[in-house]
Amino acid sequence: MKSIALALALMLQATAGFAACRGIDYRAYLPPATQERLDRAMAATPFSEGNHWVATKGSRSIHVIGTMHGGDARMAKVMRTLRPALASAQAIYLETSDQDMQRLDRMPPSVARSFLLPQGRELRQLLPPESWEQFELTARISGANLDTVNRMQPWAISMFLVQSGCRPYGFGLRRGLDDRISDFARRNRIPLGALETPEQALAAVSSLPLRDQARMLQLELELIQSDKPEDATPVEAYFDQSVWTSFVLAPWISAQYSSFSAAETERLWAQYNRRLLDQRNIRWMKVIQAAQQERFVVAVGAAHLPGRNGLLNLLKARGFSLARAPW
Repeated sequence: MKSIALALALMLQATAGFAACRGIDYRAYLPPATQERLDRAMAATPFSEGNHWVATKGSRSIHVIGTMHGGDARMAKVMRTLRPALASAQAIYLETSDQDMQRLDRMPPSVARSFLLPQGRELRQLLPPESWEQFELTARISGANLDTVNRMQPWAISMFLVQSGCRPYGFGLRRGLDDRISDFARRNRIPLGALETPEQALAAVSSLPLRDQARMLQLELELIQSDKPEDATPVEAYFDQSVWTSFVLAPWISAQYSSFSAAETERLWAQYNRRLLDQRNIRWMKVIQAAQQERFVVAVGAAHLPGRNGLLNLLKARGFSLARAPW
């Protein structure tokens, strides 16, 4: 177990080396029918745009800020705009705390198990032979230990081994707006809180059925093997304050390079969003409602803000008034 834990810890640390995004924004290449579907979906989605909102109820005021976990030079301007709101906060709540993430880097065996397949299962058993061959080549090129990754859950391989600067929402990426806000809080002695532990986040993603995890990894492998450019839509949509467009378009973009049916791609993405976004948002609301401060900030990945089960709509359902704020 120690060798597995060490390998996983090194993979977590390696995420700091992601290259900058060099992909394309697929929103500029949409067929008219796809653009119409996107427009309808965005119009039907509560709070589909905006990276900074203020929720008020009585004397309570909550600044809800959508972050991007990956780094980008444009974050400096964003931070200049956000500083007044951050400076006035009695506390700032992030997805997880720095202390918990440092503990995750040390990868105790109890955490490492969340990354591993059940005893007796191997990745090669979950992938079709041709996909395993593609993965084996990718793993060898990246320098990964094939015996180690063969025992890992597919979600962890996709998140940490299939690296890209165009995927700013991966668990454990710590060089984006979250980091800057955390640093600001420490410098200004603003208390930092956490909405969940890393174990809770890991449980959310590792609860995805193994078969579906393997299918999502296949999508990644097919992109690597294709001649299609990387998908920069999430990054660019984030800075347009319309990150939800990238989630609406994800199945269509996947279809541009994958052999999957449209129905299966839709199903996989819907399940991913339900487990990684909706269920965590609902759990986070208990922490937000229990907060003792009257004025505080909640800074989480921007994809957690929109939607019927997004944080903003959940706050509205609990009697808060919502207004967009400068970002």
